[in-house]
Amino acid sequence: MVRALAVLGVLILGGVMVVALAAFRSTGDPRFSGAAAEMEAVARTMKDGERLGPRTVGGLAFEEVRRERGVVVFREGENLASPYGYAWSPQGDPARRLEDVAWSRDHVDHTFEHLRGGFYSWQARR
Repeated sequence: MVRALAVLGVLILGGVMVVALAAFRSTGDPRFSGAAAEMEAVARTMKDGERLGPRTVGGLAFEEVRRERGVVVFREGENLASPYGYAWSPQGDPARRLEDVAWSRDHVDHTFEHLRGGFYSWQARR
């Protein structure tokens, strides 16, 4: 009986840890949390088709900020010729909204992972 209770206790503790990790998972950059409000403020002021050059928003440096079909992409840089950063899409899944947008002469596949609210992490692959 004591052994069964110990196993049950370990399983419950493990479950609590998994839930806590899922609830408080990191965005990959702890500075994102502090920058999100300012990024959203910039995103709300942009018009579709607008592109802004290099700038710092909320303490994060971006090579480009671009708005297409209501989705604002904050490009941080490139890793092995694959751009990455964040996307703000309060209307939902940015992949669906940007499905047929031509970003450059080279074809890129976009992947998005929901972070919180209207924010997603963004990676493009050539």
